[in-house]
Amino acid sequence: MSARTPNILVGVDVTNPGQFFACCGLLELADRLWPGAEGWFEDSTFGIACRGTLEELLNQLTQSEIRSSLTSGELERLASLLSKEKAALSETEQEEKVGLQEKWRMERLCLTEPFNIWLGWWRDESGERTALKTWAAKQLVAKMANRMFSIVRGRIIAHGLEACNLFFESSDDSLPFNFDSDLCRTGNARDAGFSADTLGLKSSYRPLLELLAFIAHQRFRPAPLGERFTYYTWAEPLPPLIAAACVPGLISLTTRRGYAFGLFNRTKYMKAFLPATLVSGT
Repeated sequence: MSARTPNILVGVDVTNPGQFFACCGLLELADRLWPGAEGWFEDSTFGIACRGTLEELLNQLTQSEIRSSLTSGELERLASLLSKEKAALSETEQEEKVGLQEKWRMERLCLTEPFNIWLGWWRDESGERTALKTWAAKQLVAKMANRMFSIVRGRIIAHGLEACNLFFESSDDSLPFNFDSDLCRTGNARDAGFSADTLGLKSSYRPLLELLAFIAHQRFRPAPLGERFTYYTWAEPLPPLIAAACVPGLISLTTRRGYAFGLFNRTKYMKAFLPATLVSGT
């Protein structure tokens, strides 16, 4: 496929890492549905040339589920054990907690048919957290992702595409991954005088943006640059496999633009993506 006529076209602020990676996630889903899909950035839009429409893609998304490699019972039990002080656990419970945590360290999530994508990028092969993991150690990623997915699916089913603005439909019904750098522009703990994360307060965020960026990170990842990360846009139609190599700069294109962003420490254990700045290209 080489035509520059997009079947799917969305607005994007490429200086927002969350929006950039959400576009990558959208391309991933389109290619899973319609192999051969190609995407590209142009001005303030992201286009995908494929055999379907955005409405068809979102409708297919409502047919999918997010499942953990752990059972629901294991996750519920782990959550219960994690919520208790270590001193309050019996010896048997401590052993049970250790066993469940070992399984949890290697947890993977599956976005089921028709996409069939396995996700586990937040842990390396030894189970250690990767640099892009933004949520706290005791937060269950399966619970977070499923709550976002439930919100998105409910809106698509209830209102269709018109009421489901891809990047800008917000919610305050659960906790975000904080990939959306606009969340950092609304203030931080120092500005407010307290940490909303520490107090368990929920702020407004955009669940579909967060969910698509979460999916994208399995294939599309930025390159480390000191204490920051870089990613590159591309302006010619590329399939996911090649686009994923372009993102960290492994492929040099004349049309590419590079951006760098840092991570904001929301608490000792939780982070957020900051806005990106242009570092190469014009």
